[in-house]
Amino acid sequence: MNEVMGIIRSAMQSDAEAVRVIGQNIANAEVTAYQRQIPLSDASFPEALAASTELTTASRVAYDSQPGTLRSTGEPLHLALEGAGFLTVESSEGLRVTRRGDLRVSADGFLTAATGDLLLGASGPIHVGAAVPVIDTAGTVRVANQFVDQLRLVLVDHPEQMRYLGNGMFDAPANEIVDGSTATVRQGYLETSNVTPVGEMVQLMEAVRHFEAGQRLARGYDDMMGKAISELGKAR
Repeated sequence: MNEVMGIIRSAMQSDAEAVRVIGQNIANAEVTAYQRQIPLSDASFPEALAASTELTTASRVAYDSQPGTLRSTGEPLHLALEGAGFLTVESSEGLRVTRRGDLRVSADGFLTAATGDLLLGASGPIHVGAAVPVIDTAGTVRVANQFVDQLRLVLVDHPEQMRYLGNGMFDAPANEIVDGSTATVRQGYLETSNVTPVGEMVQLMEAVRHFEAGQRLARGYDDMMGKAISELGKAR
């Protein structure tokens, strides 16, 4: 009994996690450069039930690296990346990675992400003063035709180990972040999110239906076991 109920419970927990992840995708559909998350499960409920094995609930996610659409804005503080890679920012909690390129200039003249975190170059935070920077396709930052810094563009070896923090920002283990992204930088563009809301809604409804089926099965199994125990008691 415990084994079967454990399988049902684990499958329902996996479904609940899928609902959470899909809901997050829908909520971030309009966030610049957001990459949709895909809930991962070690085994489907029918497979686990047929095999009568213990199902380990997986809270892991994969990231859909399919890029969003590049949208021209003409704004010099807007950047988009073509190809695999992330911008890096320095937050109060440590290094963060993002593809979100709607930048700002802080009061003291540093380039920042939309969150206010400092954008990083090869030499650290990038100071542009009151000038409008020119950033070429290789990520070289210039002000008044003078070299300032090179954007620090990175890759994440195992994206499934990233943790989404909101506002297009991700945390990743330091040993998974590697320099050397060859992404092309497009100044004056922003990348849209790669979420298709209609598709996410379909998946959400499927996950909810699967969860509800698990609930019905759990109730049915519990009723069946209750009746069996009652009948055994009468037989004695």
